[in-house]
Amino acid sequence: MKTILYITLWIPNLGTATYFLLFLIYYAVMPILSLSQLTFMSEMTEDSSQRAQLAGVNQIGGACAGIFASLFTVYLFKALGQDHASTYFYAALIYDILSFIFLVIFYFSVYERPYDESTILSEKKESIPLGKAIRKTVLSVFWNFFSTIRLKSYRYYLGMYLSEQMFRSLLCTINTYFVIFVLLLSPTSVSVSTSVGFVFGILFLLFYVWLTAKTNSPFTYIMGSITTIIVSIGMLFLALTKPDHLSFLFIVLTIAMNFGKTGVVNSAQFIFTFIPDIDEMVTGKRREGQYCGVNQTLDVLFSTLETIVIGVILSSTGFVEKAKIQSSQTVTALLILYVGVPIVCAILGIIIAHFFKLTVNNHKVLLKEISRLRNHGKMADVDDETREVVEMLTGFNYEECWGNNSMRELGARNDHSQEGPTTT
Repeated sequence: MKTILYITLWIPNLGTATYFLLFLIYYAVMPILSLSQLTFMSEMTEDSSQRAQLAGVNQIGGACAGIFASLFTVYLFKALGQDHASTYFYAALIYDILSFIFLVIFYFSVYERPYDESTILSEKKESIPLGKAIRKTVLSVFWNFFSTIRLKSYRYYLGMYLSEQMFRSLLCTINTYFVIFVLLLSPTSVSVSTSVGFVFGILFLLFYVWLTAKTNSPFTYIMGSITTIIVSIGMLFLALTKPDHLSFLFIVLTIAMNFGKTGVVNSAQFIFTFIPDIDEMVTGKRREGQYCGVNQTLDVLFSTLETIVIGVILSSTGFVEKAKIQSSQTVTALLILYVGVPIVCAILGIIIAHFFKLTVNNHKVLLKEISRLRNHGKMADVDDETREVVEMLTGFNYEECWGNNSMRELGARNDHSQEGPTTT
């Protein structure tokens, strides 16, 4: 459906109402595909090194797709002209076909590791009126959303993820404005720095895949955030002093910024693969889909708010679209947004990462305890180290874990009617 719907978005002269309906259907279908992008890593393996590699390959795929899309679009514009609607349609058609081919390859490449069927989250089958069923479904959606926030490690993860997501999205949104109106460089500098940054980003990613697997993901996150702060200060220096060889220095700092951004993204993706394991310790079930859904919802929400806020700020400073020169108030606002806000977000992420104790060793302790309980071990036999790790990662008392809580079902507490281990 995604393949069919995407190309219809680029058919010219369909009318506003038709485009609106097609966009609505398309974005209703897209989450079905994008959910697997975050869940497959934890579903394929429990080994932290393999998850680090999968997270890295996931990023490399996205980077390569970005480079190809950018270069291929430029080629089509030169060959067919950028003022013709048919050019965009042909570009979308080729991109759509390639996307479908890679989706088929993805489908036949991934697999699900052996799992205990008792970990499947299933609803109790009962005959209830339609109205009550709809009400229960709606309540369950909200319950699943808020229940994920109760997990301590997920709250830490969200803080780190939203911090890096906000400053990365912000830099991407206003990068062109910053280069043209603050640094007073040409648009060519934007395209060159972006292309070079993509290439170096892939090389940096290979380093971070190794580093994350050998150390701990919070360490990688902190390294990337510190790099972001240093580079942002460098950008401030360029904006205030306008030194010689400004264009070259900007490209160098852009490459360095990609080193920082690659680190925080790789760390966040790697951390997410552990969240379903921690949740399983609390619920006795696997809920990768719920956490991925919350991630995507918050991502869209914060991205939308960020776009609105940026628009309001620039409008209030007198920003003029398509103008060659902006007012001093607009230039100052762009400088603060491009330099100050990322520094604040990076510092916030560093503080959260410092308190986040999800390490590879702690994850191994957690998996060992989950395996013991799956094999009908008694919760009363837990050792002190394991108890401490479980409580530190989940935010629950040990006795409240393994299904002895209301996390997995609306209004349920100690509800063992669902299939699953609840040993005491």
